[in-house]
Parts: sequence; structure tokens; C-alpha cells
Amino acid sequence: MTVVSDPPSAAVALDGEIDIATAPAIRRLLMAAISGGDVHLAVDMSGVTFLGAAGIGVLVAAANRAREAGGSLSLLAPSPQVQRLVDVLHLDGILPAAQPPVGPFVAGSTA
Repeated sequence: MTVVSDPPSAAVALDGEIDIATAPAIRRLLMAAISGGDVHLAVDMSGVTFLGAAGIGVLVAAANRAREAGGSLSLLAPSPQVQRLVDVLHLDGILPAAQPPVGPFVAGSTA
């Protein structure tokens, strides 16, 4: 888990499995970021290989807390496994996809 904070926003990179064993630490991390003023969270899910029910619960709870604080939580580059689960559970309204940064140095750009 990695957090890059630039209040009121933060980027959080998660990897590996998010399950009943890892969810409590991730919950503490996300809630601490929101409580600390990072109410707009982009959670990089590109390295997540498994997302269990406990992980979904943590992400939904953090998204709700961020919204209550006037912010949002979005998923950046969800792995195919994560995206499929979000789609199947119709969670795209609660856990929307983050838009990647746009600029002249974006990979694949011709600028």
C-alpha cells in the first residue's frame, strides 16, 4: 500500500489480494487519509489480483465516508478481476473509474 497525499486529494496504490486478512489495514489507511483531509481519493487497483467481499465492503465504506466529507473515491486502472466484480455487482455508481491524467507526457500521446 502506498499513499501520495496532496490535500484535499490523495492517490492510494493497492496490490495483491484484498480479503478478510488485508481489509482491516486497508480500511484504517483509507479512513485515516479521509480524516486527515484527503477527501478526494483515487485508488490505483492495477496490481490487485483478488478482491473479496471484505475488500468491497472497505471500498464502499470509504467511498461513503469520502462523500460525507464532501469528496469522492474512484478506482484508477482496476485490474480485469476488479472491474468484472464492480460490473457484476453494479457498483460503478459508488466506485466509479477515475480518469487518468491527461497531458503531453501521457504514454502513447503524440505531443
